Amino acid sequence: MPIEAVAMLFAWMLVIVFLALIACMFEDLESDTGSQSNPNSQVQLAAQVGQVHRFFNKAISGEAPAYAMYCTTAGVIAYVLLLKGIHPLLAIPIGAAVGEAFHVIFATTAHIGRTAGSKRFEQPLYLDVLYGHLLPIATHGFMAVLCIVSIAYIQSNLGTLSGMSGLNHPFALPMLAFIWGITVGAIGSSTGDIHYGTEREFQDRPFGEGRRVVYHGKITRYAECGIRTQKDIVGFCVKYGGPCTGLTFGLIILFENWRTLVGMKLGGFLPDLQAINGDMAAILGIVIGIVIGIVLIMGNVTLVKWARKRYGPFVGE
Repeated sequence: MPIEAVAMLFAWMLVIVFLALIACMFEDLESDTGSQSNPNSQVQLAAQVGQVHRFFNKAISGEAPAYAMYCTTAGVIAYVLLLKGIHPLLAIPIGAAVGEAFHVIFATTAHIGRTAGSKRFEQPLYLDVLYGHLLPIATHGFMAVLCIVSIAYIQSNLGTLSGMSGLNHPFALPMLAFIWGITVGAIGSSTGDIHYGTEREFQDRPFGEGRRVVYHGKITRYAECGIRTQKDIVGFCVKYGGPCTGLTFGLIILFENWRTLVGMKLGGFLPDLQAINGDMAAILGIVIGIVIGIVLIMGNVTLVKWARKRYGPFVGE
């Protein structure tokens, strides 16, 4: 097998990394639009502490299972269309559109239901908030699901696309969409949580201070002009929160695929795909992964120490 096939394999890996970055960035911003994750704790508490708000609240579940459903639905539709001979450039967007139809339905029922549950705290249901946030939710979610299904399609056909059919993924497109849907939702829920707009509310608090109950709910109150809505949060988070979250997912995909492919190359498994070299390729890939993990841990410790010294000390130290 020519070396060009190996180069093509690495090129498709970089395409997957780019799509992963875009997918998680839009997933995080969609979560900010609909209060799917951490903002939801503030939204739910706001009315209970007397802060009537104009936020969209659709936290029907965690982001991971929610995006697993959306992406799997889109993946199944795209897979069926591909089996019918529809071109991927048409099948994948159609699948993503169907997935987003389910997304909008669940977002609508979740927001109405959760707002109705706050009736005892005199929290009204604002129809302009409902209608005004559905389109941003759908568009951000569509981009995230579209990229995830595209990743699943490329991975399931990676060998064919790169000229080495033996490297096609054993999992079908819907299963890969399910796995990556859970992953993108989990990363958006974890990494994205620290970038959801809390800086706007607590920027005058000492670095590292806990969030006192008296402050809860106030994030839902005032924007630059009028009462704050979720759109203000998205406008704020698109600068750093969304890109940081996308970068996290992209780097995970990059390091994971890069160490695997490099291990295959150094172990002699590529480009000839000789089974006898498979064990050595796996061992080298694991060793490279351990090295990457150690480097990332050291970098994280260094960054935390720098942040403590630059912005600290933490309250209580």
